[in-house]
Amino acid sequence: MNVDASSLRNFKDFLQLYNQMTERCFYKCIEHTNSRELSPNEIECTEKCATKFIRFNNKLMMNFVRRQNDIMTRRMKEAEQMMENNQEVSVSNS
Repeated sequence: MNVDASSLRNFKDFLQLYNQMTERCFYKCIEHTNSRELSPNEIECTEKCATKFIRFNNKLMMNFVRRQNDIMTRRMKEAEQMMENNQEVSVSNS
């Protein structure tokens, strides 16, 4: 099986987010560790915590992608403008 670097990076990022969510929700929601069963309050808390974490991450990623697109568009326009300016200067020097 051949795994490319991008897929491995994505998997590592996913595991890191999963571990952060698990740790955060565990410390926030789990009241007693002396039972194998979760209480109804613990179950509700962990479900809400995980949902909130996932929604936050999705919004964060959407904003990041949107912002990156804006930055790339601006940089492309700046590069085109610089090329036009350089062409004008080289034509006027000829």
